[in-house]
Amino acid sequence: MNISYTGRHFDIDGEMKDYIEKRLQKVKFYFSQIIQVNIIMEKERVNYVVEIKVSANHDVYFAKESTTEWKEAVDLVTDKIENEVKKKKDKIKDHHQTSELS
Repeated sequence: MNISYTGRHFDIDGEMKDYIEKRLQKVKFYFSQIIQVNIIMEKERVNYVVEIKVSANHDVYFAKESTTEWKEAVDLVTDKIENEVKKKKDKIKDHHQTSELS
């Protein structure tokens, strides 16, 4: 899994990177075929805006969140990505089960 970071109007430090990677492990648990992850963190006056784009096996997942705390924004955005990946995996799983029954 290749992760690229972009910080707008501030620098992303090691603590932020470690926290983001730890949160992304949950996503990787559900979908191991992740190829590229792009993370954009932006500081706007009092808010942190976090965008994550995950490219995995012909699919692209995108989420964006904005809050006053960067950890909270990362938590929310990774939860959104995790839910998208779970939905896709369940959809694939259900599709394979119904085709086996036919």
